[in-house]
Amino acid sequence: MTLERLKAVYSLVPVRLFQSSAITMHHSQCPMTNLSATFDPLDLSDPFPMLARARREQPVFYSPAIDYWVVTRYEDVKAIFRDHETYTAANTITPIAPFSAAVKEMLAVGDYTPEPVLSNNVPPGHTRIRALVNRLFTPRRMKSFAPAIRDITERGVQRISQQAPLDIVAELTYEYPAYVLFHVLGVPDADVPQVKAWAGNRIKLYYGRPSAAEQIAMTANLVPFWRYVVELVAEKARAPRDDLTSDLIRMRAGDDSVLTLNEIASCMITLLVAGHETTTAQINNALLHLLTERAHWEALCQAPERIPAALEEMMRYDPSVCAWRRLAAKASRISGVDIPAGANLLLMLHSANRDERVFPEPDDIIFERGNLKDQLAFGYGIHYCVGAPLARLEMTILLETLTRALPEMRLAPGQNIEYTRNISFRGPVELQVTW
Repeated sequence: MTLERLKAVYSLVPVRLFQSSAITMHHSQCPMTNLSATFDPLDLSDPFPMLARARREQPVFYSPAIDYWVVTRYEDVKAIFRDHETYTAANTITPIAPFSAAVKEMLAVGDYTPEPVLSNNVPPGHTRIRALVNRLFTPRRMKSFAPAIRDITERGVQRISQQAPLDIVAELTYEYPAYVLFHVLGVPDADVPQVKAWAGNRIKLYYGRPSAAEQIAMTANLVPFWRYVVELVAEKARAPRDDLTSDLIRMRAGDDSVLTLNEIASCMITLLVAGHETTTAQINNALLHLLTERAHWEALCQAPERIPAALEEMMRYDPSVCAWRRLAAKASRISGVDIPAGANLLLMLHSANRDERVFPEPDDIIFERGNLKDQLAFGYGIHYCVGAPLARLEMTILLETLTRALPEMRLAPGQNIEYTRNISFRGPVELQVTW
């Protein structure tokens, strides 16, 4: 089914506008504090001073704005990731603003049926599916894609090399991870701009606080996205190719007890969102900080073999996935705070990664840290990011190419760095550079 046909079909779905449901607060169990009152979970412009204060004074506190308990220290975040029975992943992709009745109707009419498979799934279902998906991202399989990734990178950098000054987000890094991931998953290049737009729309719907009217508009793009993925999987089932979607089809071998087609589609829509929006933001974070403290950029230009370590430090210093979520399956206690069963937890990864108890001088960029692999940008435990090998590979190749081709690159002066309001994904919306 073509993109045009999908849009035409969905435009026929009737919608009615309803008010959003209110978020339920546990006021009786959640003492208000100064941090509770001042913390804005959607403001990602400069969260680090407040998070440092929280680690010192109140490492676990309640946020009434979203009805979540906020966890800021490294050891607590890692312990929660490790204990997946007490703290489940069931709420990971639950929308912050509950869907209105109109949105639910649109999803039902549009046959929107993704199911928990990876980041929001729990054992034993997660165990079965994760074992299969792990086989997609082996070092050997990723290495097979390296020549194509290098070609995508070289073409992108060559295209911008004569255009300075420019917004490198708009001209390169916004679409670069999408072209890489979509090649790996078997999405045609011609569809990349539309699928990328759909994916960004889904993040705003699930991780932001859209109004009822905005929810309607975003859902009008969500259902065509799902239908596109379902048709993509069906096409690969008919004619498998050399891509990861086809690899899952081959693993399934027509047996629903191994994996259903709907589960494969659910995996694909998850990867199509998480696998490139996060990498885009991480690349932008890295470029921002390397060019702000330009001696670091010059060091990588002179010694590109340091790039892998530099990227690990960038993910520690400013991870694109800045917060992740868990649901308390039973009552527990975290850093002296009683957490009731059923409570939502917001794990502040960018705070854990700057915990001075684990990373001395946390606000400094230090490529030579001996414990860089302890950073939590990719999570930890059974839900550790399945696409981490691909993300590391494509970011390394891009930085190698940029430092070689554009060693004189620098930030354009006088710009304000802005971030999209949401709870989990942090990266500059725009980054003006010149050379």
